[in-house]
Amino acid sequence: MSQKLSKFRSLVTSTAFLALMHGTAYAQSEVAPASPEEADESNQIVVTGTQIRGAQINDVLPVTVLDETAIENTGAASGDELFRSIPQAGTVAFNEQNATTQNSARGDVGSINLRDLGTGNTLLLINGRRMTLHPGFQTELLVPVVSADTNEIAPGSVRRLEVLRDGASAIYGADAVAGVINTVLRGNRTGGFLEADWRASQGTSLYNYSISGGYGFDFGGGRGNLTVYGGYFKENGMPASERDYAAEDNRLPLVEGTDFEGDASFNNRNTFGPFGQFDIQAPSSRTPIGDDDFYLQPSTFPGCRLDFGNGICARNGTTPTSAVRYNTNFGNNLISAKKRYNAMALLSYELSSNVEAYFEGSYYRSENRRNIEASAILSAVPVGIARDAYWNPFGPTTLADGSPNPNRLPGTTIAAGGADLIMERYRFVDVGNRDVSVDKDTYRLVAGLRGSFGAWDFDTGVLYSEADLIDLARNRVSLTLMQQQINLTTPDAYNPFNGGCLDDPGEGDCTPNPASSIDPFRIDVFRKGGTSLALADFKLSRDDLFTLPGGNVGVATGIEFRRETFYDDRDPRLDGTITFTDSVTGDFNGSDVAGTSPSPDTDGTRDVYSAFAEVFVPLVAPDMNIPLVEELNLQLAGRVEHFADIDATAIVPRIASSWTTFPGVTLRGAWSQGFRAPNLVQVNDEGTTRSNTRDDFVVCQARVEKGTLENLGACPGSGTISFRSGARDLEPEDSTSINLGVVLEPVFIPGLTLTADYWRVKQEGLVGTFGDDNAIALDLLRRLNGSTNPNVIREDPTTDDIALFTGTSLAPAGAIIQVLDPYLNLDSRISKGWDFGMFYDVPNFGLGDFRLRFNAARLESFVQSAGPQGQELLDAIADGLLPTDVSVEGLGELLEIEGRPKWRFSSAINWESGPVDIGLFGSYVGEVWDTSVTRDELIETDDPNGNFYRVDDFFTVNFSIAYTINNDTALDGTRLRFAINNLLGEDPPLADETYGYFSELHSARGRQFHVELRKSF
Repeated sequence: MSQKLSKFRSLVTSTAFLALMHGTAYAQSEVAPASPEEADESNQIVVTGTQIRGAQINDVLPVTVLDETAIENTGAASGDELFRSIPQAGTVAFNEQNATTQNSARGDVGSINLRDLGTGNTLLLINGRRMTLHPGFQTELLVPVVSADTNEIAPGSVRRLEVLRDGASAIYGADAVAGVINTVLRGNRTGGFLEADWRASQGTSLYNYSISGGYGFDFGGGRGNLTVYGGYFKENGMPASERDYAAEDNRLPLVEGTDFEGDASFNNRNTFGPFGQFDIQAPSSRTPIGDDDFYLQPSTFPGCRLDFGNGICARNGTTPTSAVRYNTNFGNNLISAKKRYNAMALLSYELSSNVEAYFEGSYYRSENRRNIEASAILSAVPVGIARDAYWNPFGPTTLADGSPNPNRLPGTTIAAGGADLIMERYRFVDVGNRDVSVDKDTYRLVAGLRGSFGAWDFDTGVLYSEADLIDLARNRVSLTLMQQQINLTTPDAYNPFNGGCLDDPGEGDCTPNPASSIDPFRIDVFRKGGTSLALADFKLSRDDLFTLPGGNVGVATGIEFRRETFYDDRDPRLDGTITFTDSVTGDFNGSDVAGTSPSPDTDGTRDVYSAFAEVFVPLVAPDMNIPLVEELNLQLAGRVEHFADIDATAIVPRIASSWTTFPGVTLRGAWSQGFRAPNLVQVNDEGTTRSNTRDDFVVCQARVEKGTLENLGACPGSGTISFRSGARDLEPEDSTSINLGVVLEPVFIPGLTLTADYWRVKQEGLVGTFGDDNAIALDLLRRLNGSTNPNVIREDPTTDDIALFTGTSLAPAGAIIQVLDPYLNLDSRISKGWDFGMFYDVPNFGLGDFRLRFNAARLESFVQSAGPQGQELLDAIADGLLPTDVSVEGLGELLEIEGRPKWRFSSAINWESGPVDIGLFGSYVGEVWDTSVTRDELIETDDPNGNFYRVDDFFTVNFSIAYTINNDTALDGTRLRFAINNLLGEDPPLADETYGYFSELHSARGRQFHVELRKSF
């Protein structure tokens, strides 16, 4: 960072301050004509790619603009659906199907991720000022990421959406590495409207409806305007059982007749179900099972070794066969029930001929509820069952009162006093599916002044926005209370040995415990979160500072201060206040909630100070008559931003230019450097533990050398605790962006604009974790060389451990206690691609008005390179020091891997004639590889991904027709619109995901019928 500070200090000094550009440049031909109710505002030609009011720098920056017609074409009922329609948008990490744990951003939430450069690298603005972040966060590539919530933006309140498709840290500061999306609200309205909307998905019970309205009027002799909006949205939700691909974890029937027919990867039924798996704390010879490890199954299944009665038996082993495994989607909701409320007011008033005051106020509330899978214990946190527990099948021969134990199984040689058990796998299906509600409130206030004094324009304002969220999960299980209930010595104890359903062990529980034995350990678990944003800025500009032969030189400068806060308040059973100590084994766990790792309360505050400057230099104008240089414009900008919490300062420049060779042909280009500060969670996380199934390569290597394990690829995973923590010494991620493009506006085809842009972004010092699996692999490598990886903390070797390692190339090693996995500045990434656009307003030849739009994004490559430790592993694998069974994931060419399709595009045709409007909209998402599915029988191929499952492309079409009544009756201004979203009824392509498809890319709503009635007055 220090080299960059010195390298560009002279550039920054020469422009006096560093630059903030307040939006995105767009060609006038890309913007639909303003409606009458917007006429006042449309008279102000504002190029939002610059802070210089009045500067004519169209076509300098690559931009996508969605006006009201384009927004309506998408058929979006939510901000998430609207933003997903942008081809340059990447995967949506925050979505209700992807958020199934207490550590996810759950509820009615959507995120934005331009170019797939990572959630948190795109800045979302409303009327040119940033939004506060969603209170919830979740991990992406093991790192906590944050995003503004796109669902806070109701499509009906948006005048246009402007997408700057270029790195804009120098323009806006942090969060703008991938670009900026500016939402322009509909203000300065005169008159009102009421609108009712109803939608239903064909073949399902899913429907939603909304009611909205708005009204605006001038006052004070035309000096002021007040516009207000309000809306209500309700959706009933849809169970997963209504979609074949989502109803079942076992999707083998869906791949019959394909190359993956019978592939075990498509059977994702879970090993944790109501038929539990246990470990007898006694020699394996004491029971007919012949093993201290066993699991329960129906007696009609093969492999029974001990009859438990009631149609249940025990089979030896630690991993239930696929026939016994559980369908975790049973009883789940695919789409949640939800309500949204929003209200907004926009006020402007001319204090004088030169000064206008303005105010924006908004409130948004969402209420979301859904069922997700029943709780299960973690593999790393088994639960002890005491020998005298009432339902223990290997308990004492007699009860405390001297009577025979009715539950002790015959035919064993377990001691008369009984044996303890360890419950290693179990799902509390009879407790019920987890019932999760997420309620969120957000409000936003903006007040300011804008105008001019002398030749200078100014804009100054203050903003305060706050969001608060409560995530409440019902039907959770307290480990302490549950163990107490299991270990009761009376018949009211909880019985984990009664199995589930005999005909299909994967569907529900046909032998539930009575509520009286469940209620004592059934709990509610909450997560409360909040964020706030306070901002003050002052901006000054002039478009005619002085004059050059090419025109007027413009300049802008200003300062900004903002304070960001967040808090994450976890339930006392998660944050370490109430913990779990196993009463049988004595093992400790920081979480008392079954199935959820401990998570501490976290909070943080950040003060950010910034200054900016921008200069627009018109070097050549048409009247200079220079051959092949019709126009030549230059834009210089820069920004300095200081983050007080991490004591880091970033200085970044930007240079952009446009060159019109002759009328209708313009070349444009931009080079910029950028940064993204580590988010507040990454900096302030005091330590979060997560339990994952990981391979202990050190132990497995010893077994390979002893001949008891075929290779490291067969290494059996076990529960491993990973400890992730933040650091205040994290530095901002650096980026360098290049954008080169051409704009064609042929004079012989009026109304047509064609664009093509090439972009390339290099990111360095990406914040991430090395990964506990990589840390264990590095521990193996260093132990082979005589040292260790200190981040892998192990117990002292036991006698059995010493015996295992004797005669191998490794010194004895104990079991892993935990892996330290702090957030670090690690890898680098280079991504590049192309954007193509076509915008054509067809001249009216008497057949009505035709309008054509096409916007495409082609991702060419997405290459992630390893940091020092990752490279150490890669070099060792290449040199043969580590076997090829050890792999380093997430590196190399990631194009089409788990998302990032090569092609995405949208297209639209609109026809208007008199009162009739007809629209046709198409959206395409290309193919991707699902790396979680590998062919059972590998094929020889030059494609490194050729043995993964190929997820099909997805093309949907929307159709709409509208009729507006224009007469002098009471129906004047009434508009009836009928639409069909996903006209062809396409299901999302199959993928090996929780609900059978990539919810980050595709929609499960299917064909949706849509009726809208609107009355303007």
